[in-house]
Amino acid sequence: MTGKGLNTMKLHLWRREAILAVVLSLYCLLCSGCGGISDKPADQELSLVLAGMDGTDGVSFEGAAALLLGGKPAQESALYYGGKVADHNKVSLYTLLPDENGKTKAAAKAGLKKLEQRQTPEAYYTQLEKKDGEWTMLTGAPAANAGNPLPALNPLLQLEELEGNEKKVTKRAGAARGTKELRIELTPGEARKQLSAELEREMLLIRPSGDSKPQEAAGKPKQVNEAMMALWEQKDEELRQRLEQAEISSVYYLKVDVKRNLPKRLTWTRKVKYPTAAGSDAEETYITKVDFYGFR
Repeated sequence: MTGKGLNTMKLHLWRREAILAVVLSLYCLLCSGCGGISDKPADQELSLVLAGMDGTDGVSFEGAAALLLGGKPAQESALYYGGKVADHNKVSLYTLLPDENGKTKAAAKAGLKKLEQRQTPEAYYTQLEKKDGEWTMLTGAPAANAGNPLPALNPLLQLEELEGNEKKVTKRAGAARGTKELRIELTPGEARKQLSAELEREMLLIRPSGDSKPQEAAGKPKQVNEAMMALWEQKDEELRQRLEQAEISSVYYLKVDVKRNLPKRLTWTRKVKYPTAAGSDAEETYITKVDFYGFR
């Protein structure tokens, strides 16, 4: 074979190998097992991640929450917390609330042992378990009072709400290698329903009298009980009216480990905009972020 013929053959072989490499690369990108872009609809992607989380024996997590008023952090609203999941349906959470000394996330982690031994009065430590489809606080859990913010920060509960609520799920471009990110936005009606249910539970916890807390009425004059109940009913009605006038949005971002199809980070932003007595609009923004690691 002449040199020209040999060069022509080499050129054809090179082209064939190049085309094969391109085809294999495209196949790998379309295959979720290769860690690339999946062609599944976004809502199916979310269902698969949530199913993977349900099948996990346990996981550790660390998170933070904050409230912004008019775009500025509310005083002493920042909250750092951590915890772990065990046996699929048991969750332990702990935190140190910010104080005048400016406690940090590292301090909260270091103080876990003291929290469990109830040696740190300014701290919260909560244990929850899911029974008959409902999350309940375990008997004997420390700081089981109405002011404890931790039950609402249960990351398993937040993920469960994503599964049941009416929402729009989309994929976000530009995720880091080995991850994908889903954007989950609740419908306006679902966002209002979610917030209304949370506030109703909180109001019932501080209800001064009635069948829910008959022990509080004991030993108090009838006039005092009636006055306290009237005030509670007034504030409850004002809250309901404010909710009816409010604009509420609730958006989640879920970062997923593509290889294991498990959550890495869940971020949630809820914005509530409502008219004030002065005629202007007020805006509250509630933000939470939780990172998952150490899946078992």
